[in-house]
Amino acid sequence: MRLQINFKTKVLPVYYRNLFISLIKQAIKNVDTDYFNQLYHYRSKNNKAPKPFCFAGRFLFDRERFKENKGLFYPHGDVHLYLSSPDPAFIARLYNGLLGIKTFPYQNFELERGKIIMLNERNISENAVTFKTLSPILIEKVENGKEKPILPIDKKTRQPLPEDNSDFKCFLKELNYIGDKTLAGVKSALAIETDEKGLKEELNFIPLKLRKEVIRHKVRERNKEEKIYTFTCFSGQFKLIGHPEDLKLLYQLGIGLRRAQGFGMVEVVG
Repeated sequence: MRLQINFKTKVLPVYYRNLFISLIKQAIKNVDTDYFNQLYHYRSKNNKAPKPFCFAGRFLFDRERFKENKGLFYPHGDVHLYLSSPDPAFIARLYNGLLGIKTFPYQNFELERGKIIMLNERNISENAVTFKTLSPILIEKVENGKEKPILPIDKKTRQPLPEDNSDFKCFLKELNYIGDKTLAGVKSALAIETDEKGLKEELNFIPLKLRKEVIRHKVRERNKEEKIYTFTCFSGQFKLIGHPEDLKLLYQLGIGLRRAQGFGMVEVVG
């Protein structure tokens, strides 16, 4: 299930994803506090389990003004929030919560909500689908205790990496690992009956038109104060090959890390 929510605002922070995270949390909390706590808290700590949704913020902005102050976006027209989930219960709570929010203040910023539109979801029945990103995809691996970004393109030439390249093999391994963990966690939470806990089949990835994208994003780790991090992601078009049921769930849930923080949302091409 997919939603489009339109907003009006004069200015957005460069870390606008955090604004949308706060909005989503508030909308759910306003409707069902128990569900909110189940989704975001576990034994007085942040719940790290995979969330059953992804989202993307999309808007045009004044590039000249952004050059003068790279901490702010000045949108041209409406700001659109796109959200996807395979869970009708989550969508229902979010939708009802958003209906009760006409304006949403966040620090020194404010959103004025417009229409909430239910979008058609594309049917996936084949084992190969061409996707385009609505929000950048983040794939990382842990190396020496630190997260290291992995891209399916060469960082210097910006060209797709060949299949036999060691970096591409590493990317594909981490893509499958993250995808398997995502599906296993969400299937368990939603009580989806299946013999496979995670992916039914291994994923294969074919780069088409991709670019590197560097994102500034605020993160709160272990209930401490938020810090601004820089994440190296990729955006564009690619073909994903796997079991149709896996591809459908990844389409609904998003691909990669930090999906519930505004990363990894995709749309079917064609």
